[in-house]
Amino acid sequence: SSGINAEYGDRRLSSDIDGPTDSEGNSKAFQSSLKSLNSCIISQRAALLKSILNFLKRAIPDQLFSEYIRNVMDGSLPTSLKHIINKAEYYGPSLFFLATEVVTLYVFHEPSLLSSLQDRKLTDVILDALVVKEVYVTDR
Repeated sequence: SSGINAEYGDRRLSSDIDGPTDSEGNSKAFQSSLKSLNSCIISQRAALLKSILNFLKRAIPDQLFSEYIRNVMDGSLPTSLKHIINKAEYYGPSLFFLATEVVTLYVFHEPSLLSSLQDRKLTDVILDALVVKEVYVTDR
């Protein structure tokens, strides 16, 4: 009998602390915090991506890194850049502009490889984002 009371007491305490719950037992506060987390990127991840993109901006013009940059751009980086540019609302304006800057620098320094980016539809995504999307100005 004491086990039943303890179990009921735990549920009652949990619902008193968390507030109303849905049919799955999730609190409304928990659900709203999940929605806010899903609407924008976590600041630590954004900072890491920003550092990576800033490194690429510095590495692309450097002749010592040119072969490595070509290998990276032949890999999955264009897909990742497309994702950042497509989801500008999630990643924010700062990462959107950095991603487009990386592509711009790459095309400027490796114009002969523009066709590979066009084949991967990266240029289409950038043009669509610049023409259609509403990206807000940031203070980088």
